[in-house]
Amino acid sequence: MTSNEENELYMVKQAQSLRKSDPDAAQAWIMTAKMLYPSAFNVQYESYLFERDGKNYEEAAKCFSVIATKFPNRHTELWQEINALTTALRNENESTPEQEFFVKMYKHLTPDVQHNIFMHTINHCGDDLEQCICIYILMFKKFPKSVTTHAPRLLELLAEGMTTDPDVYQRILVEDVLPMIQHKPPELAPVLACRLYTNSLEYYLRQIMDSETEPADPWKTIFKVLMLCGQMMGWEPFLPFSKQCSQNVYWEKLVDILSASPPGSSKVLFYATTLFIYSLYGYIRNCRLRIDDSDVSHVLVEGFIDGSEDQSMEPPKFSLTTPISPDLSNAFLHAAQCWQLLNTDQFQRDFSQLMVALPLAPWISRFLFDLAIYFGHRDEANKLMGEMTTQSSLVQSLQILSLNLMQGSMTLQGFQCILKVIGELPATNGHLLENMTLKGHRHMVFLPLTRAALVQYCTGAIVSRISRQVFEPNCSDRLLGDLLVLQQLNLLNDTRLTQQIFSVIKQRVSSGGTASVPPRRIGTRGADKGARDEFKTITRQQIARCNENIITLLANFITQEQLMLAQHIFGIPPVETIEIK
Repeated sequence: MTSNEENELYMVKQAQSLRKSDPDAAQAWIMTAKMLYPSAFNVQYESYLFERDGKNYEEAAKCFSVIATKFPNRHTELWQEINALTTALRNENESTPEQEFFVKMYKHLTPDVQHNIFMHTINHCGDDLEQCICIYILMFKKFPKSVTTHAPRLLELLAEGMTTDPDVYQRILVEDVLPMIQHKPPELAPVLACRLYTNSLEYYLRQIMDSETEPADPWKTIFKVLMLCGQMMGWEPFLPFSKQCSQNVYWEKLVDILSASPPGSSKVLFYATTLFIYSLYGYIRNCRLRIDDSDVSHVLVEGFIDGSEDQSMEPPKFSLTTPISPDLSNAFLHAAQCWQLLNTDQFQRDFSQLMVALPLAPWISRFLFDLAIYFGHRDEANKLMGEMTTQSSLVQSLQILSLNLMQGSMTLQGFQCILKVIGELPATNGHLLENMTLKGHRHMVFLPLTRAALVQYCTGAIVSRISRQVFEPNCSDRLLGDLLVLQQLNLLNDTRLTQQIFSVIKQRVSSGGTASVPPRRIGTRGADKGARDEFKTITRQQIARCNENIITLLANFITQEQLMLAQHIFGIPPVETIEIK
């Protein structure tokens, strides 16, 4: 140790020993030492400690500026003070008394020193990725102009962090960083920008799918992030999000961009993927509707066809059965359009990777099943149904029944599904639907899971299967009666069938046939009585039940008369029971 170093150390120790007992004397020692040894770190640091302990913010800032400027990256003591300062700034709203001093002292530092403190901290973070990212964010808040220079490095660090802890770093990216760079987005490599957008999209989708309460305007934010990442890559901008903007407008914009882009363009891939997920979200979300103060799901099923089916190659129509039907059908069709585009050769590989990365499995499985139903791909729909694990027994029975109707016939399994549906009717009553049957054209129905709609659909399935027998010469009187019972929900809508039933009855009455006995109703028996007595009994029963709920009556009729209905459908003699598997 040189004599100068010994003198420096002696004078510092004298100041330290007098700091509490005689501050004036301690300050005198420090001032003398600073004049004699202005380049000595120990002296300058002791001067800073003297002002710090005295809570002299302005003077401490001057001393801190000197040591931070003259002695960067050399002394552990300096690093400790800088670390304490940046920690205090990060906790500015909930600081301790000690941290409060650093916050106040910081305000007296020159901008250059303030900026150098952040850079010094960043350079000394080492492997502490989260601390480094937090200091960058803090620096951007204090020095917005530094975003242009340092944002690319921060975004690279975030992408690195997402490989180890995606939840933490996705949140930092979306909530802290993106709002700070949206007005001056930096230029990024396309791979990095696409990766950041994918992670942002994953973050928002998790919020939408996992939260009990949906975040406010998630798609407005998602479209903003899409536009921001597009700016980073110099893409032609997509459209901003607007609830007033129909999905047709977005699709038309996508088609314009596609026509002007090279094959396999990342721009088209991400714009189309976003539009697909937005449409899919609208479809899945609108499949639930408030009815009678309950959340009611809608299930896509095959509609009934009046007469022979139109064999044209046109896709099926959507029946407007409920107020939500137009929104549901539009969202589904746009999702289907995007899905078909993204599964072409130029996009399929990259799109598949995106689908694996994003938490969309429950939505996708539901959508693909409905898509197979829509296109009439029965085998594919059966396969997909086996892969869906979240379906309720009621929904699964309804879908199997719909697949039966798609093939134009009723199997025993389909009839068993009708009995299962009737046996699991929900509490929500709902309303009868219109347009369940269209003339000569295949169509789809968004069926709400309510008592009325389910009984109406099951009844329609039975009627559609046995009604053709009314036009055959040897149809039984019992079939005519059972059809009249089932037709009570649809008498005015299917006038052709109703007229044919009464025409057959009239013919048989005029010919002296057995049709003079009115059609049997639920619970009617007494085959060994005379026709006149039976007619009187039925009439009394009907009058007594005029105020009963027609939905409940039909549900009971299907359950109680299942053996006879099975005979009508399958042409087999009644058996003791039909096993419901």
